[in-house]
Amino acid sequence: MAQQVSGRGRVTIFRLLHLWQEAASCVVAYTTTDEGLTGVLGVIPVEGNVFEPGDLFAVAGRHGFIGEWKGSHEERCACWLACTGYGSRTTMKPGTLDLPDAAWSMDMTRTVEFSGTYYGHSRVTAGRFALDDADLMERARGLLVPQHDLTAPALV
Repeated sequence: MAQQVSGRGRVTIFRLLHLWQEAASCVVAYTTTDEGLTGVLGVIPVEGNVFEPGDLFAVAGRHGFIGEWKGSHEERCACWLACTGYGSRTTMKPGTLDLPDAAWSMDMTRTVEFSGTYYGHSRVTAGRFALDDADLMERARGLLVPQHDLTAPALV
């Protein structure tokens, strides 16, 4: 059973293309806890999105690694997630939502501790994310919905 975590603070929400062969995207939120020591990434569920990943660590693992991070495969996946979250905040692409103070909760599926510090984090936790404010949740889901039909792969 997933453990629930919650917090309040800056939340950055962005669209993530996670299966480029199928143009499969999802909405991801990034925030921190423990004064920044824990990077928190979660998928924001969008009704009808058949491409929503169940496990962000699995998404990270599919991207392959060429030596940019050290450690076990699990730790390297966590590094990829930390890089993705941190990068989404420091170099925002169009459409990114950067909420300076938002209450949130997440069903945490996994936490990975680092042997060092990556992107200012000692650990990364990932799961299914929700904002407490219903209007903000709709805005976040809107990052995905207008882009394409969520039930069929895009034509390439």
